[in-house]
Amino acid sequence: MALRRQSRSPTANLLRNSRLFALPNPLPRPNVGETYGAGITRASDSATLPYPTHQAIATTKSSLARGDWGLKRPLPARSRLVQVSDPVLRVTQLDTIEHVTDFDSAADHVRTRQKWQELGVPMMRGLTQMRDTDLSGTPPGGAFERRDDTTSYDTNLGIDEAGLYLEALKENLKKNSARTQFHPFSPPPVDAEVHNSKRWKHDGPWLPGMNAQDFTAYLGKQISKRRDEFNDYLREFVKNEIYTTRQLAASKSGELAPEDIEEAQKWQEKRSRAWAKISEKDIQNGIEALRRETANNPLGSKLVTKLIMPFLRLPTIKFKYTAYAEDASNRDIDQYQFDQESAPLSTHPSAGLGYLRTKSYIANHPILGPQSAPSPVPARVVQPRTTAFKKEAYAKLGVGGFVANDQYRSTDTSSATRASISNARDVETIDIETPGGKKIPVQPMFGSVTNDGRIHIKLKRSTGAEIQVARGELDDKPPVRENYEPDPLKNLASFGRKSGVKELDEQSDRARQLSSFLEQMRPEREGRGTPAKGVPGVADALR
Repeated sequence: MALRRQSRSPTANLLRNSRLFALPNPLPRPNVGETYGAGITRASDSATLPYPTHQAIATTKSSLARGDWGLKRPLPARSRLVQVSDPVLRVTQLDTIEHVTDFDSAADHVRTRQKWQELGVPMMRGLTQMRDTDLSGTPPGGAFERRDDTTSYDTNLGIDEAGLYLEALKENLKKNSARTQFHPFSPPPVDAEVHNSKRWKHDGPWLPGMNAQDFTAYLGKQISKRRDEFNDYLREFVKNEIYTTRQLAASKSGELAPEDIEEAQKWQEKRSRAWAKISEKDIQNGIEALRRETANNPLGSKLVTKLIMPFLRLPTIKFKYTAYAEDASNRDIDQYQFDQESAPLSTHPSAGLGYLRTKSYIANHPILGPQSAPSPVPARVVQPRTTAFKKEAYAKLGVGGFVANDQYRSTDTSSATRASISNARDVETIDIETPGGKKIPVQPMFGSVTNDGRIHIKLKRSTGAEIQVARGELDDKPPVRENYEPDPLKNLASFGRKSGVKELDEQSDRARQLSSFLEQMRPEREGRGTPAKGVPGVADALR
């Protein structure tokens, strides 16, 4: 019997099945401080981080009784962090100098993610729609749209316009290598679907976010190896620019082609051969012209936008004018900063919080059935608009472990409507009389993740019947038709008018007599006991 050869050693098999070996390295601690106009930064060491930095660990009930968490040593069962209904831990240090495992509770981010899933908030990409106060328009696109959720460079949708231009340049370079005469190439047509596509992950690094050491290492290890390849594309690009410039200058000269077709073809071929004669000096002059243009406009030049960015697959870099910002400086060098909103995301636009594309779903009540709006969520007023230091534009509301801005702005703006002013007065100052603080029913509309991993949520105040349904104050009764008149001749009869039709006038008189008879009998019926409105028992069940 032949022995079966083992593919892995016992040590490798142990490491592959070990939870200790599967723990990823912790992420760097994010900055939780806020910088004010005077340059003062206020930070807190005990504040909840905007995103988790350590892996959350859970274990089964049987392993929990033994203190087994799959780590180097068992954790003490008498710890207050373990003696909860569903403990979740994070390991800060596996082995200290005292030969103990330093751990802490990870329930803050785990419970927050569970609350977010209960809210049912769809995720979107970008913060453009988060600043809009009007939520009556078309909802923004989700994070899972085809044009936003792009990671591959193989498909046409995964390549932008500059990438398609570089691909066409590569194909033309291969063809010209086998030819004796240079032939230009035509740029690919602009597709609307490709033009609107947005990537959230790039192969190249985010250059403004690199320090000097990382940038030097990137130049030495990555860029130096591809220098010859880039020079070939650069020479091909310069040749095409020279050919196109000569062709444009000849078209503006006003020289006419011969009338004979054969002579016109020969005349055009002769001109093409003259345009294609590009010397080495012409190529060097074209390269120097591109460098001068790049020195004057680094981010908008042809060399950067059409060659360097698609060749290295770098994210788009944009500048933002900050001369009128609150913390702006008087120096000219500080008036322009890199736009962080155009920076690539560190995670997927949804960040794994939810997988809903829109909020187009119907909430089903167990007794009342489908509802037009889901049940509102109580939001606590964390910070009113008027504080001890200044007056904020928005009040801060806390929803499910997240802090978001109120729907209505401050009342001192000229564009504020009467409805927004009346709705914004209840969060103008802090409420010290309500136990636990003032709460406002809101509807979470959608959320978004910024480039630094912070989560933003858009709220809308609830003002409809869903508030009564959540409180159990709405009975199960049929809807009432609005602006409906059962007797079309009632208004005419009240003014003593006749329609002129004998049958209709007689029917109106009989209806008026029956109505007066019922009015006379109503007090006597109500005295015997008025029945309750709606279906009996439904109001109590809702409460």
